[in-house]
Amino acid sequence: MPSATTRKRQPVIPRFASPLAEAEWFDKNRKKLEADMSRRLRIGHTKTLAEALARAAPRETVKLQPITIRIQPDDLEVARRLAARKGLPYQTYIKVLLREALRREIRKLA
Repeated sequence: MPSATTRKRQPVIPRFASPLAEAEWFDKNRKKLEADMSRRLRIGHTKTLAEALARAAPRETVKLQPITIRIQPDDLEVARRLAARKGLPYQTYIKVLLREALRREIRKLA
């Protein structure tokens, strides 16, 4: 059991309205999260991925439709670099950009 000096308040990760909001929150709180992870590793308070997933609340599952698109290599490279800056996989980043653009276009039509 951790002592009072090693026990710290766990970071509270909120629910997010979008993957972009999630990425922004993690980017903004990166230093606090890294410090918390380092502390947990130091005191041996870690879990395996399987343990963490087993305890996680079940999320709503949305079936995604896989697609294939052709994209200019330069555009793909830019997307990869921007995604890396935000700490996202590039395909997730492209999905976020596409969703935001679609929502903007829908709002224009309304």
